[in-house]
Formats: sequence, structure tokens, C-alpha cells
Amino acid sequence: MMSRLIISLDFELHWGVFDHMKLDATGRMYFKSTRELVPITLKLFANHGVAATWATVGMLFARSREELSASAPEVRPSYINGKLNPYALLGSVGRNEREDPYHFAPTLIQNIIDTPYQEIGSHTFSHFYCLERGASAEAFAQDLQAAQHLAKANFGVNLTSLVYPRNQSNFMPIVEKAGFTSYRGNPPAWFWRAANGEDTSMPKKMARLLDHYIPLSSHTGSTLYTDESRLKNVPASRFFRPFVPKLDAYGGQKLKLRRIRSEMTAAAEAGKTYHLWWHPHNLATNPQRNMAGLNEILTHFSQLRKDFGMQSVTMQDLSKTV
Repeated sequence: MMSRLIISLDFELHWGVFDHMKLDATGRMYFKSTRELVPITLKLFANHGVAATWATVGMLFARSREELSASAPEVRPSYINGKLNPYALLGSVGRNEREDPYHFAPTLIQNIIDTPYQEIGSHTFSHFYCLERGASAEAFAQDLQAAQHLAKANFGVNLTSLVYPRNQSNFMPIVEKAGFTSYRGNPPAWFWRAANGEDTSMPKKMARLLDHYIPLSSHTGSTLYTDESRLKNVPASRFFRPFVPKLDAYGGQKLKLRRIRSEMTAAAEAGKTYHLWWHPHNLATNPQRNMAGLNEILTHFSQLRKDFGMQSVTMQDLSKTV
């Protein structure tokens, strides 16, 4: 069986972290760096002939504040935790991407589209949290419709691959009805199971952290795909965790990268699929270290392609073949 590498990126800018990250001077510099790293990442993908699915928050497709407001669905989630409501920001965002590069990204989206082997997927319209209290099926349906509409209207893109924000998978029939053919599921380990913020316990968080360094879970390559009607589950294998000085400056980075490389090799040898994911803003925590790590991973893939015929595909590509 042919082995494959899938890369999916949760492209969200400030919409994905507004509940716990302020746009002060530090925050603005962080997202400025994130934006600068997107074309660099695309060039790295192109140099290695690597495909990727960019699961993009629908609000980033808007070209203006007026268009963003007009595209917003009528029925919206009523999160019990009001800090999770992105629509509270609509009155304070800038007029367009030039004025507010933290909440608009049409030029970056076009850059992705113009790069070979890249897919534009969806991260929902509003970074919708499907498992948080106050989320409803009706609000989620309208959210996905808004994402599809804006992607089609501004870029001619039909979205077929979905990545749930914070991996809170739910409402599968709605996803299929909205035109999607695949979604990124969670690894089978207990500590990666979908849960809302309240149900993500400290032991679960600690297990997720340690699993990047030592093998607490082993099911990182996939051959089977859960078929929710015609909707395919493309399960994640590993999160490309960014460099954290307190943990990684003393050998932690080498452990993480070695774990990813060894898992990729095992998948290639067994004819399985390895699904690596991260957020573009993760690389901005330490651009030099993180980009060097990404280059190391992609260079290793190039060797696996040569040695085992491993292929690089998007989520959309895979959903058409399984």
C-alpha cells in the first residue's frame, strides 16, 4: 500500500486566539511575523514539492469590514463563555487588510492559491467551537454556509476539507450537507479525544505535552478512514509543536523532531498515512528554530519519497482516493 504525508494548517490569525491573546504591541508583532512566515513556508513547500491543506477561518476571506459584517450569519452561537464570541470584535476591526492585517488575509489566501499543490480548506467561518456550551446545530450550519459563500464569491473556491477549531468534532451530517468530503479527526489516544475547554483536564493536557517527547501513544499512522456516510475522517497523527525555550533549549527540540521523523519513517515503511498539523502562528514563537525544524521534517520526507515512494497529498486528494 502506498504511504502518504498529509499536512494541514489551521490558518486563523487573531480569530483563533482572541479569547486569550491581546493585540497589544507584542501581539501585533507576533502576527506580523506570522504573516511574513506564510510565503516563506509556501516557498519551502514548493522547494520540496509538498502539498498542504490550509484550513482557513472564513472571516479572513473578507476584503472589507462591510463585507465581513454582511457575510456573518444571522444565527450565531450563544456560548455560555462569552469570551469565546468572535462577533463581539466586529465593531472594532479595521476597514480592510491594509489597516487590519490581523483579521483580514485575502492577499495571503491568494498567495496560497497561487502556490502549486496547496488546498484551501475551512476552519469554519467564525472559528466555531462545536463542543462548547451554547453551540447549536443551526448556528453551525449557517456558519459553514457563510464560509462556503465567501470563499466562492471572493476566490472561486469550493471548500471540501474541514478542520474543526480546537479539534472539537461534532455535527457530522451538517458538515456533509455543507459540501465537505473530509475532516481532520483526532488521534485515537484517550488524551486526544475531542472535548470542550471545561472538559480538557490537567492530566489530559500533561499527557498531550509529554507525548511530543516520549511515545505515550503509538497509533500515529493510519490506513483506515472512518466513513461518516460520504464524509471521510482523515485522522491527525502529530501536532508540530513550536519551540519552547524552557523545555526545548536543552534537547527537547531534538526529541520532538526525532519523534516526528521516526513516525514518518514507520508510516512510509508500513504503507500508511502520516498527518502532521500546526497553526501558521506557531512558527512565529521562534521563527529561526521553528523554520529550521520544518525544513528538517520536509527534507526527511524528500528522502522517504525517494526510498519508499511516499507521496505528499492534500486532505482533498486523499478523500477522492479512499
